[in-house]
Amino acid sequence: MFKRNENPMVDVQKGLNIVNKRREAIDNSPSTPLPKSYKVNELSKSLHPGMIKAELIDIKDSISDYKILTFKSLSKNKRFPYFKAGQFITISARVKGSIVTRPYSIYSSPKDALNGIIEIGVKRSGFFSNFLVDVIKIGTKVMIGEPSGDFYYDNLRDKKNIVGIAGGSGVTPFVSMIKSLIEGTDDFNLTLFYGVRKREFMMYDFSSINDPRIKIIIILSEEKVDGYEYGFITKDILNKYLKGDYSVFMCGPDPMYEFVSKEFAKLGVDYHKIRFEHNTIGDDPTLKHIEHKLTVHLRDEVHVIPSYENETILTAMEKGGLYTPSRCRSGFCGFCHSRLISGDYYTPSKYDHRRGADKKFGYIHPCATYPKSDMEIDVPPLDELKEL
Repeated sequence: MFKRNENPMVDVQKGLNIVNKRREAIDNSPSTPLPKSYKVNELSKSLHPGMIKAELIDIKDSISDYKILTFKSLSKNKRFPYFKAGQFITISARVKGSIVTRPYSIYSSPKDALNGIIEIGVKRSGFFSNFLVDVIKIGTKVMIGEPSGDFYYDNLRDKKNIVGIAGGSGVTPFVSMIKSLIEGTDDFNLTLFYGVRKREFMMYDFSSINDPRIKIIIILSEEKVDGYEYGFITKDILNKYLKGDYSVFMCGPDPMYEFVSKEFAKLGVDYHKIRFEHNTIGDDPTLKHIEHKLTVHLRDEVHVIPSYENETILTAMEKGGLYTPSRCRSGFCGFCHSRLISGDYYTPSKYDHRRGADKKFGYIHPCATYPKSDMEIDVPPLDELKEL
């Protein structure tokens, strides 16, 4: 603490001495160059590296329209960023002149990422998924986006008892959670209800799991088999296996979300307390296939491409071969948000997750926006995709 001296000249002399001492300290300091990279920056870069170039090294068959794809990191440190079991990544590839990006839940464990390996489960269900199941070859280079999403266990947010609801390929993030529990990365209790039509359509073999924290209940909708529940995931089946407090995680098709949420409501579980994995937005069959002109500003470039009312603006830009940002494709994350310059558009209310400021200042999420007229937008380019 500085105390003022009764003689002001003493304080002036102290000030002059500070200047002299600072100059002396500078003159006596070593000439070692300052570090070019600090540990905190290196940690930040490892956790958020942007997009990573990777190579497909293995394809495993699961069932007829579902495969497990294994990718190896081609980054300098040969690793993928660490993730929380349940999160998703994006896969980007060049397909027939288009640069296509889709999100996929991670199938592998978090420790595998540190060894430079990451796996996804892909079901034949659309343009890019069909490419990954039927066409892609070993050795194909892709770009992989960093892990995203909040579909994971958080001990500050969630109960120690997790109830998982999976339908079809929606079991994928739960497989990662199970691997994470077994390897010791996570520690919670998981009761998984897995709804599937028949045993032959199961996308993971749970028979080898022997962990007291993990309970698997499989519900078959089209065949009756001893040791399996039959029908759908109803209140009665849930009530049969559940007790105490728990958090609910649900991943599957939208009709399953609607049905099972109502069954949980009968047990007193509020809809807003259920964590859903968001499904991607595709073509809207209720809209007409009317063509409009879409003008896209990508930094210093201007592109004019066709855009149709029943396809999202993001789909139009991908078909046009543009290097555009894409992540969740559900209107939720805001990674693709772009400035509207002119034109009319339609965003379904269930997919409109824009912030108030975005709406006020004229920003849209192309992944959840359909054109209603000729449009002009300013989009931040994703230059990393140029490596494809």
